[in-house]
Amino acid sequence: MPDIAKVMKEEMQRLARKELKTALATLQKDLAALKKDAARQRRRIAALEKENRRLLRGMGPDRAAKSKPGSDEGKAVDRTRVTAKMIRALRARLGLSQTEFAKLAGVNGQSVYMWEHKEGRLTFRGGTKARVVALRKLTKKEARQKLDALAGE
Repeated sequence: MPDIAKVMKEEMQRLARKELKTALATLQKDLAALKKDAARQRRRIAALEKENRRLLRGMGPDRAAKSKPGSDEGKAVDRTRVTAKMIRALRARLGLSQTEFAKLAGVNGQSVYMWEHKEGRLTFRGGTKARVVALRKLTKKEARQKLDALAGE
């Protein structure tokens, strides 16, 4: 004669597995639908980014300048990436000491030292970045003249 407890336990396990299987089936369908949706969204984002790049290329720098006259200078400064390597190279090209470069940039000599020893992109306060970017346009002679003018004041 079969053991009633054992038969009941097996039947309960069978029913539990059956219930879990139906519950998991709906979850698996939902998961598959979500994965398809995520893939569709990634494809759409990629297509939009591609279209955006195409439009930006078609606009060109000359048309961008025509669209907002006078604002090109400020944007160029904002987009300029200033690094320690750039500061060292600029200072060497102009033949200036850190203190002299600091006077032209309107900062303390210690700031120039810190800029030259920092990793990655440099961050500036106020109009310092614009002054540093403006120094890039100077020749060695013009830098000396400006420095002499500052010393005379």
